[in-house]
Amino acid sequence: MAAEHVEVRVEARGDATVVRVVGVLDALALPDVSRELTDAQRGAGPVYIDLHGVTFMDSRGLGSLLAANERAREGAPPVTIYRPSEAVQRLLDVSGVRGVLPEVEELPAP
Repeated sequence: MAAEHVEVRVEARGDATVVRVVGVLDALALPDVSRELTDAQRGAGPVYIDLHGVTFMDSRGLGSLLAANERAREGAPPVTIYRPSEAVQRLLDVSGVRGVLPEVEELPAP
């Protein structure tokens, strides 16, 4: 069953890939988001995860980000969070993983 309350878009930016997530990142959204992150990391360039439009994220959403980070540690392209929303920042802070997942304020030029 597809999650209707989340939108995931993938955009190439030079050798990088941007995965934009908008809406609710929870258990229903997990299959779509995880698939797109995994596919993006099959490329050669870095992956930027745009979380600016995420209105809610639960522990499963956080788990998908940590799984992508673990794949990067094992040799897949690196993942970086771009402008996490307040909801995402709160979860990163409460869970104690804020420093584990690198963050940036700008995306690479198209």
